Amino acid sequence: MPGTSQTRVLFVWEQGGGLGHLSHMRLPMEVALAQGAAVFLAARELPGVRDVLAGLPITLLQAPFRQGVKPVPAASFLSYTHLLARQCFGSADELEMYVRAWRALFALVQPDICLFEHSPTALIAAHGYAFKKVLLGASFVLPPANVLVASPFLPFPTTQLNPDTVAQLRADDAQLLAQVNAVMQRLSSPALPALGAIYGQAHGSLLCTWPLLDVFGERPGVPYLGSAPTAAQLSPPWPQADGPKVFGYLQNFPSLPQLLRDLQAAKVCALLLVRDLPPALRTAFSSPTLRFIDQLVDLNQVAQQAAWVLHHGNHSTMATFMLAGVPQLTIPRHQEQLFTGLQLVQKGGVLKAFQDQPSYAAAITAVLQPPIKQCALQVASQCEPFDQAAVQDHIQQILVNLRFV
Repeated sequence: MPGTSQTRVLFVWEQGGGLGHLSHMRLPMEVALAQGAAVFLAARELPGVRDVLAGLPITLLQAPFRQGVKPVPAASFLSYTHLLARQCFGSADELEMYVRAWRALFALVQPDICLFEHSPTALIAAHGYAFKKVLLGASFVLPPANVLVASPFLPFPTTQLNPDTVAQLRADDAQLLAQVNAVMQRLSSPALPALGAIYGQAHGSLLCTWPLLDVFGERPGVPYLGSAPTAAQLSPPWPQADGPKVFGYLQNFPSLPQLLRDLQAAKVCALLLVRDLPPALRTAFSSPTLRFIDQLVDLNQVAQQAAWVLHHGNHSTMATFMLAGVPQLTIPRHQEQLFTGLQLVQKGGVLKAFQDQPSYAAAITAVLQPPIKQCALQVASQCEPFDQAAVQDHIQQILVNLRFV
């Protein structure tokens, strides 16, 4: 494959679920392709590539990642270190296998530039490599530069930093760094001075969010690119019923039956896309006022038509409705989703519920109140709309500069 002067650009996605990670890649891929680059993608989940990246002439590969991870309570994840240790690898021996797999992929592609979308193990594997590295994605996957040398490493916003917790987090940092550097030594690679160096090695970043959705707080002087609107989809087929229109974009979760009961009792006109919906629930709750669909519809149309929306806090979904000033009820399934909406919850345009609640009736009543709509509109007025031309120019400049550094 090597042997040509054509720039080779590799995109990698290792952690996280959903189409948002792929969505962040489309515009940079289009820019790279327009520059004449050969573009490769190593993706965690391949099925969504057709939905998000259809029509792009890219070479597709399967990304290495830790599989069979057993769920643990979100409260046990107190910092980024815990996320790496539990989601990415559990020991030096396991990490070594992933590093070897990633390095075999690097050898296959021989990239000049690599863009990492939530890919910490791939970044560890890339440590010491000469190709240029760019971090890509929403704020949670791009730790801010000012914390990369901090100790402990990136405690989460909800973690209470009392002396005992800080001491434990520092010990956990040291243990994880020792595992990483044991693998670096085995593979004759330079050691990492700190866990933050996993991200600190990057030559650039593309921060695909807005300041109000930055889980680490606004970063002065850092360009916020926003995220591109979702591609046009089918028009939402609302039920032919009275009542406020409510759109839900969900996955199956413990209290879903109770949520469906409460939506029916509220006499709303509900259109719901529920991933992994049990057939028994579809049969039990389908009605003239509540319709289930199996394919994503045009969220921009939904934003114009819905009184409020219901979802888990996925970044791109929340951003779409934030910009449109639509009230939102979120039921986070993991910490990234929880953190994404915290600032909007504080500003009053988003309400938060939990996936094991005994009832959602009060939340459904609250999200329909006029003050929520007013707060949502106020938030929207504080956000710059997505400027595709400016973002394309920014991406192009970064890629051009990196080719000649």
